[in-house]
Amino acid sequence: MEAATIGYCLGYNWWHKGIMSEAFKEIIRFLFEDVGLNRIEAYHDPRNPHSGDVMKKCGLLYEGTARQAGKNMQGICDNVHYAILKEDYFAE
Repeated sequence: MEAATIGYCLGYNWWHKGIMSEAFKEIIRFLFEDVGLNRIEAYHDPRNPHSGDVMKKCGLLYEGTARQAGKNMQGICDNVHYAILKEDYFAE
């Protein structure tokens, strides 16, 4: 396997405490260092910009927005795509 898409969900009571960023950073470390993946990607609904903040804090870079590419409890939505490559991770 060369790539993985990561998704996450955290209850409201635990937002803005750094929990998701800490967990996501460890998943990224594991997938690059132990599994040997080349690419990790994630996406979020643009109506949830805090999820994008987690992705940026973990080193993922914005790659674009796919219009009406997703669906969640609010209906059809855009997907804002982020990714990090192995070379980006080891350059940090």
